[in-house]
Amino acid sequence: MDKEKLLLEAIFFEHWARYFYFEEADDEVSASIEIPYTIYNACKSQLPHLIPLLVKLQHSPIVLNDVKSAIFSFVQSSLQLSDEDFAAFMHNMSLDAHFNKTLNVFYGFVQDEADNDSKVEDKMSDEEYKAYRRQKEIPLFPDWIEQFHHWAKENKFDIA
Repeated sequence: MDKEKLLLEAIFFEHWARYFYFEEADDEVSASIEIPYTIYNACKSQLPHLIPLLVKLQHSPIVLNDVKSAIFSFVQSSLQLSDEDFAAFMHNMSLDAHFNKTLNVFYGFVQDEADNDSKVEDKMSDEEYKAYRRQKEIPLFPDWIEQFHHWAKENKFDIA
């Protein structure tokens, strides 16, 4: 698999898992990624190459350094890169215009999704919103990525 594509897919997958499957802890301060069993199994069958990342994300606290570590260790292991080679790869990606453009367009898509959810959330109490989130049909990762590409095309972003 193309190195850039794998890195982007891992980043996108983590965002999908965090966006749709975050669960607030009882302390209402911390949160974790809790992918339901049926979705977890669907991911395992549809995205076998992402299983190691899926395992790392399931039940993991949503903490920036932990998220980065899960993504980076998954990519490094999948590509079988030494620490030195992985550092060089990440440096190259940080300078790669296509990679950065794709990532920025993706972040725009996620923000647009969040803004749309926020409009719904603003009209509801906390309990109503939690019930809404539980009932909301959540796209599987491949479908969400398809929505992203459609959104990018609609908004005239060329990321091909």
